[in-house]
Amino acid sequence: MRETPVSRVQPSVLLLSSLFLLAAGCSGGGEDSDTDTASTGNTSTTNSGSGPTGDPTGDSGSGSGTGDTDSGSGTGDTDDTGDTGVPDEPHALGTIVLGESHPATGGSATPSVSAVFIPNAEGSAAKTCNEVIAGCELAKIPDCDGSCESDQYCGWSDSCTPTCLQICDAQCSDGEVCYFPSPGTTGCKKVETFDAGALSFIGTPIPITLFPPYAFMGDDGSPFSSGGKATVQASGAAGAGYEAFEREFTGTQFIQTSPTLDKIGFSEVFGSGDIPISWVPGSGDVTITATVTAADFTTGTITCKAEDAAGSFEVPRAALEGALGGETVNGLSLSITRRGRDLHTDLTTKGELVGETVQPVGWLEVITSSTEFHAYMGCAPGEAICDDSCVDVQYDDANCGGCGEACAEADYCEEGTCVGETACFSCFDDSLLGACKSQNDACQSYAPCKTFDTCYSACQTQACADACVEAADQMALDLFNAIGGCVCDEACTNECVDFC
Repeated sequence: MRETPVSRVQPSVLLLSSLFLLAAGCSGGGEDSDTDTASTGNTSTTNSGSGPTGDPTGDSGSGSGTGDTDSGSGTGDTDDTGDTGVPDEPHALGTIVLGESHPATGGSATPSVSAVFIPNAEGSAAKTCNEVIAGCELAKIPDCDGSCESDQYCGWSDSCTPTCLQICDAQCSDGEVCYFPSPGTTGCKKVETFDAGALSFIGTPIPITLFPPYAFMGDDGSPFSSGGKATVQASGAAGAGYEAFEREFTGTQFIQTSPTLDKIGFSEVFGSGDIPISWVPGSGDVTITATVTAADFTTGTITCKAEDAAGSFEVPRAALEGALGGETVNGLSLSITRRGRDLHTDLTTKGELVGETVQPVGWLEVITSSTEFHAYMGCAPGEAICDDSCVDVQYDDANCGGCGEACAEADYCEEGTCVGETACFSCFDDSLLGACKSQNDACQSYAPCKTFDTCYSACQTQACADACVEAADQMALDLFNAIGGCVCDEACTNECVDFC
């Protein structure tokens, strides 16, 4: 590579008097589940939809989460479900969830209460398939690659393979709902309910009475006391559903992180390591949920199980980035939830439903849930996380276009590109072997242009450069200036913007 004379000419005439010589040269002249695991390195696929509800986190409508405690029926009965909590006998299932959530920064809790009653727990779960990344679960979305017909939708097969499933599309009248009386055949049936009548809660911090369909959201407070006992009474279904019952339950301990989630530092949240979380230990079922966002607004959510008695857990960075397809985390919402579960297995049901089996034995699970949450602000658009802090890589001289991409001392960063003498001449040298190779080859193959190039490159003064110009013919100057035009207009428009 020939040495350019630019560095030996006064900076004020840097490219104008050296590379481009004539004015024309610049002007252009991106758990409750039976688990089937297929290991693929560090990642496995989990089918978690075959328990009573298939929710692996133990949330509302779930069976039990890991570590749930069955308290029997309140009359000495116990449930024989095995280690996973999967039922060993056919039964209907009622799930009542009382939850409170509170911000890590303190203040009032927000209460919520819900209840669902289903006539037959077996096979009632919606099919979900989760990917396990670094020990945490990421819900997968089925992708049938556009192969489904207009009367089909993309879902999961029993082996967690994306498959096209039939839509229930029978044209039903008001008060009717579409269903499958037999596989592949749709029909209509009367809308029927399955419930337990009015639900009244006794001994809770706030008064709660629910009627079907059951839902309650309050302004503040908790619907249960930490470690306190309360009772739920059901008046019994008017039609098909549960007979009247009264059962006692115990509220889980409120979750308290220590230090609180808002005290986790920026470098820990957005750095390269795992995120440490600590809490006051208890005896429930702890789940940590993280929703992450990348700079391009891609999002993903993972759930991680933790041992409550351990009092600490590190959210794997690999799982967070895995939820984003390998992208860096730029925003994070983090929550930690403790759940307790009381299970009663001696309830009874009544009535019949069209197309549904109503199991005569009813189970009831009362789940109490305490959640602490916090959201973390990432970097603004155009910024990147460099050395655990936000940096504007569009204009930061030490991190120009990316972390650690420093500009030379005399250069500066502009829109993610180093601009200045060093950057320009580096780009110029590269262009002679790349974008401007044909122009350079044309000059070197024409003897007068090559002679001019040699003469001009040896100059130390402007007078010398002028003498070289006067000795050259116009074709030599045109060929030499074509190199400068290519550099300015094509190869180094950003790096040499101050000199073109």
